[in-house]
Amino acid sequence: MSLFSFALFRSALFRVFFPLLLAVQLCLSSESLLILLSPYQNLISTFPYIMLSVVIFLSQPFNQGATGLVALLMVVSLYLIQNYVGIDDLTDIQRFTFCLLVFALPVNLFLIHFLPEKRLLSRFGINYLLFILFQVVWCWLLLEQLTNENVSWLWSAYLKPLPSLSSSPLLLIIISMALTLVSGFIVLFRNSNFDHTIFINLVFCTLALVFFDTPAIPAICFSLAATLLLLSIITSSHELAFIDQLTELQGRRALEIEMEHINGLYTIAMLDVDHFKQFNDSYGHRTGDEVLRLVAQIMKQTEGNASVFRYGGEEFIILFKGKNSNQCLPYLNELRSKIANYDLVIRDHHERPILDKDAKIYSQDVGEHKTVNITVSIGVADSINARTKRHDLGTDEVFKAADKALYRAKSGGRNRVTNLRFA
Repeated sequence: MSLFSFALFRSALFRVFFPLLLAVQLCLSSESLLILLSPYQNLISTFPYIMLSVVIFLSQPFNQGATGLVALLMVVSLYLIQNYVGIDDLTDIQRFTFCLLVFALPVNLFLIHFLPEKRLLSRFGINYLLFILFQVVWCWLLLEQLTNENVSWLWSAYLKPLPSLSSSPLLLIIISMALTLVSGFIVLFRNSNFDHTIFINLVFCTLALVFFDTPAIPAICFSLAATLLLLSIITSSHELAFIDQLTELQGRRALEIEMEHINGLYTIAMLDVDHFKQFNDSYGHRTGDEVLRLVAQIMKQTEGNASVFRYGGEEFIILFKGKNSNQCLPYLNELRSKIANYDLVIRDHHERPILDKDAKIYSQDVGEHKTVNITVSIGVADSINARTKRHDLGTDEVFKAADKALYRAKSGGRNRVTNLRFA
């Protein structure tokens, strides 16, 4: 059982291009899709409400406040869009109301990019909902003032549609597309689940705006958005449970599940950063965290079809399936050498920037600095029973053997790979 199946869903490119591909596919197949789904109009109309309600419900226990806020905005927006179909049949004030709502939705979605991640029912979440309510009240008061005014000039001056594209005002479509484009770049740059949920909904809100007067298309757009939001909640929960947030490697829980399903021949390599405690004491925990990230980045390059896990603290596990310990030694010695030969620049404490989890360590001459090298010790053991010559050792025995080999590597002077076979 491999946990890498979720890695694709966490990549920035997938998070941007998969919703776009779905949107393009929906545009290209909209006519045939409407014919296919014509017997199910009632289900199509209600399905997005069901899906978005599930998203809102799950967002609270899974600490996905942004997802809950986005889903709530989508529910309200879908209701309004479905009740304003046929903009040409509306009065000027009703058309103006529709335009205000269509403008407010993408803007409010986009603003969530810059808000802290909080639960939907937290104080912050409630304050944001009050902010939305304030906008609704303000729009209502504005419309009350304009009831007896002639606002038809707006359509010819600013809100003209492009009939070949949509009956929605072209300006609103351009604004929504621009916000979606910027949101996509934010996802590519930060690659966070928080931003991904916003981008998903901006994509399908824009599509719903373009096709808002086409029966069923807005509901289908919102259904797709809700489905992707559910997928986002699942992948985010998986990431929190199985991915180490500091190094972005698979964590101990992921390793435990992997070992529950493993069988046959495999090799475990246990890696430990040498003198890490002294390094932390000398240069601070922030620099220590950078060292762990550096080691993790180099470990990801390990050849031999290796799976890499953070075991805890400064310890890491490398799993090789289908290989004995002797076959893995060249890969591990190359890894040890890469880490030992990496020149880590320690800049002056007051010159050092505050780095986020995606930061990388660069060897640049900035301020006062010194160059240090870190080393690692690696203990190796495989599942082959030396007595029976079969790969039938239990996982606990293999881990104990790898730990014993690591102890020997430490005792033997560190910065070395020690292979241990059962006698």
